[in-house]
Amino acid sequence: MALRLHKSIVSFLRKRSFLLIALLLVYSAFFFTHLHHTRPTPVLGVSTNLFLFEEPVAGKDPIVSAINMSTKEVDMEVYLLSDKDVVASLFAACQRGVVVRVMLEEHPFGGGNVNQKSKQAFDNSCVHMQWTNPAYSLTHEKTIVVDNSEVFILNQNLTTSSFTKNREFDVVDANSVDILEIKKIFDADWNRTSFSQTNDNLVVSPNSSREKLSALLSSSTKNIDIEMEVVDDPDIIHLLKSKANTVIIRLIIPSISQISANKKAMVLLQQSGILVKTLKIPYIHAKLILVDDKKAYIGSINFTTQSMDSNREVGIILSQQDSIGQLNQDFSEDWEKATQL
Repeated sequence: MALRLHKSIVSFLRKRSFLLIALLLVYSAFFFTHLHHTRPTPVLGVSTNLFLFEEPVAGKDPIVSAINMSTKEVDMEVYLLSDKDVVASLFAACQRGVVVRVMLEEHPFGGGNVNQKSKQAFDNSCVHMQWTNPAYSLTHEKTIVVDNSEVFILNQNLTTSSFTKNREFDVVDANSVDILEIKKIFDADWNRTSFSQTNDNLVVSPNSSREKLSALLSSSTKNIDIEMEVVDDPDIIHLLKSKANTVIIRLIIPSISQISANKKAMVLLQQSGILVKTLKIPYIHAKLILVDDKKAYIGSINFTTQSMDSNREVGIILSQQDSIGQLNQDFSEDWEKATQL
C-alpha cells in the first residue's frame, strides 16, 4: 500500500514537473522576445526634462532669464534677432565672463536689415558673432544652448513681434542627448563643416525633416491637428489629402491676406475634406503638428519644399502626455477663435 502510494506521488510530481518546466520555457521565451521588441526609447515631455511655453502668453522671460542666469556659455543660432532685451542679456552675459556665440542669417527673406543692425551692435564687443553657413538657402533654425544644460527649440524669432503678436510654440529641453546633438549642429555650422544626424528625437533640415514629418503624418490612425504658417510642398499636400480619407484633419493657417501663397494649397486640401480655418490675431507663425493625441512636432520647419530640403532648420518630436495635453488645449482654443476658410 505504502509502495503504491509512493509510486503515485512520484508519478504525480514527475508529470507536474514536466508541466512546470514547459511553462517556464514558454514564459522565458515570451519574456525575452517581449523584452527585445519593446526596448524603451527616449520619451520627451514635462516629466522628462522638457518644458513648453507659448507666445504671446509667456513673453520674453523664459529666454531672457535663461541667458541672464548663464554662467559658462550661450550658443545662439537664429533667423532674426532684434529684440533689445534679448540683445542686452547677451551683452550682459559676455561681460560677466560667459562665452557668447551668435549666428544670424545674413539675408533673411522678409526680415529687412534687423540682423545687420544686430551685427553692428555686436561688432567690437565681447559677443562672438558671425553669419550662418551659406551652404543653406536660408538658416531658419531657432535654437539657443545655455551652459550645455538646456536648449531652446523655438518656433519663434527673437523679435518684439514674436513675443507680443504671434502664436508661437516653444520648447526648453534639458535632455543631454538633444543638447549634444544641437550643439553638434551649431559647431558644424559655425565651422562650415558637415553634420551627420544621430538623434531620432530631432527633426533637422535638410537632413531628416521630410522623412520624419512625413512619417509622423503617415502614422496617424485617428486625427491630425496642424497650426502652420506656410503650406506649399506638393508631397506634403498629397500626403494630407490621402490621410483625409481615413482620419480627421484640422488645419489653422494665417489669413489669406497675410500669406497669399497658402491659397492654392488650401483649396486643394478643402476639396479633400480637410477642415481649414484661418486666424488673423495672433498671427500664426506656429509650426505645430499633433497626431492622435499622442505625438507632436514643434520647431522652425514649415510645410514648404525649401524649408525641408534646402534650409537649415531644427524641430523636435515629443510624446509625453502632459505636453500633448497642453498642446491639445492650446490648439482647441485657437480653433474656436479661428474662422472657417
